[in-house]
Amino acid sequence: MKPKLKQFTLPILCIIILAILSIDYQFIFSKMISRNEFVKEMVQLAEKNREPIFCVSKIIKYSSADAIDNTAEQNLQDLNIQQYSDIALYIDNGNGELTEENTIKELYIDNFNIEVKDTNGTQNLYYKNPLEISKFRMLEENKIEDSLHYKIVYTNEENENSDYETPIFFADCSNPITIGYINKDIVEHYQVTKENGLVAFDGRIFNNVDMNLKDLSPKISFTIHLKNNLNQSFICNMSANLQLETEEGSVKSGYIIQIMDKVKYYRFFRE
Repeated sequence: MKPKLKQFTLPILCIIILAILSIDYQFIFSKMISRNEFVKEMVQLAEKNREPIFCVSKIIKYSSADAIDNTAEQNLQDLNIQQYSDIALYIDNGNGELTEENTIKELYIDNFNIEVKDTNGTQNLYYKNPLEISKFRMLEENKIEDSLHYKIVYTNEENENSDYETPIFFADCSNPITIGYINKDIVEHYQVTKENGLVAFDGRIFNNVDMNLKDLSPKISFTIHLKNNLNQSFICNMSANLQLETEEGSVKSGYIIQIMDKVKYYRFFRE
């Protein structure tokens, strides 16, 4: 029996050694290779984005309020109060001449999210006509569900035939991306009486109601996707705090406007 045992000892040892080497490869060498490939991918991505082609150069945020009179007599005895904010984002595509690299072929926005502490009312985002920034207008057909896709305009003739009621963006990035936020019916059935006096149909209406403006201030976020005329794809993750009250002012004065320029840290990264 002993010779037979010796006969099988060497093959068994070889099998064990091969199994150990296989395990070592899977748990050590394969991880090293994966890590090296990941580092290589990160280096390539960094090289692509060393000099960004597109970035957000300016953000304008406007916030106010309005009220809808539900009575046929318009006697201010049954008002629903709405808070709204408008955002305009300007994309910088460089100061040089227009090329296939810095002009837009496709543009859409997705991954929309709204965060607000005071959940009274109904919060929604809308495509905003850029000619109606700072005006309250609630068009249900412009409500953003999952994504917002833009028609790209290339010529002045196309621009002249546009009414901006649907999402439009110029290939040369010369117009802003505009989005509206509406918190609908945060106060319902409000009545104007001798005690609370006259009512203003703007942010001053908050002087008549007991609302915490900080809790009403929303934070919205979304992802902008664009493709240039070289078919290179870029993304930019945006977030905006729509503050209704700051050290500089309050929506209770009628409206509050914030202009943020030099915000080029919002860069579009090539995918």
